[in-house]
Amino acid sequence: MKRALVLSGGGCKGAFEVGAIEHLLTKEGLDFQIFTGTSVGALNAAFLGQARNRQELLAIAEELKELWLGLKGNHSIYKTSRLGIFKLIFGDSLYKPIGLQNLIRSKINFQRLFDPATIIKISAVALETGELFYADSRNKELQEDFLLYVLASASMPLFFPAVPIAGKHWYDGGLRDITPLEAAFKEHPDEIVVIITNPLGSRFEAVLPQVKPGGAIRAILRTIEILLSEIATNDLQLVQAINKYWWKYPTKKAVPIRIIAPQSPLAGEHALDFNPKSIRENMHRGWEAAKNPRLLLASNPRSSILSFAGACKG
Repeated sequence: MKRALVLSGGGCKGAFEVGAIEHLLTKEGLDFQIFTGTSVGALNAAFLGQARNRQELLAIAEELKELWLGLKGNHSIYKTSRLGIFKLIFGDSLYKPIGLQNLIRSKINFQRLFDPATIIKISAVALETGELFYADSRNKELQEDFLLYVLASASMPLFFPAVPIAGKHWYDGGLRDITPLEAAFKEHPDEIVVIITNPLGSRFEAVLPQVKPGGAIRAILRTIEILLSEIATNDLQLVQAINKYWWKYPTKKAVPIRIIAPQSPLAGEHALDFNPKSIRENMHRGWEAAKNPRLLLASNPRSSILSFAGACKG
């Protein structure tokens, strides 16, 4: 079976994805050949995409788990500065993702990403044009820059600097596509598993945690969280709508989808809070959530899943 794994953004909440993936691989015996990801989902997708068979995928997933559990706090991912807002005004970002850069360079072998056994698609957005770009592991011309696109996909504006690649500056793909479903559908998989780091309501709307005001930085993080959750909600609601009318697109096939999302807001004050205790808790919650996914599948094939690829955007 040709199966796709779609990983959304969410910063430190990417630990939830790791827990869910461990359950899917070890308890359900699933395998994946297609990996699409945005932001922290891009990091997890690229890491897993190094596997060339299921045995390697199991081993690499365990390495990914240990990597997350080895994070000691925010300093493991980024460096802060006492200059604070002055760095934002006179520089290019509040923080420098030094730890993140080192992890990508040391833990992901770009040559393995280009093995034909898997397909990896990483989203990023160009500052100059606003274009959404998917770095595709089948494009040999991207080999030297692929890890830069992974870094760019996780570079949240204001907090991390844009990543210069091929004459443009690239930011977090979540600005345009936080849950890269379409990128997976275009590969014509037999099944799709989507892992999302925010709780979902009955109509696939995002359920955000309540927060207390706490200064400009917290307000910016909250604003970004609201905007990105709205993008994810629109994607999933569109999937639900097309699900009802997939039969109007006879050249497309129905694709079953399972969606794994937390039942309640995940631990952590904000997306950049890499607290080891929260990471462990969210990883465990991912494992538990994977036991009870939401299935876009009906018993009547004419009312079952969707034909999303090409249907929503021609």
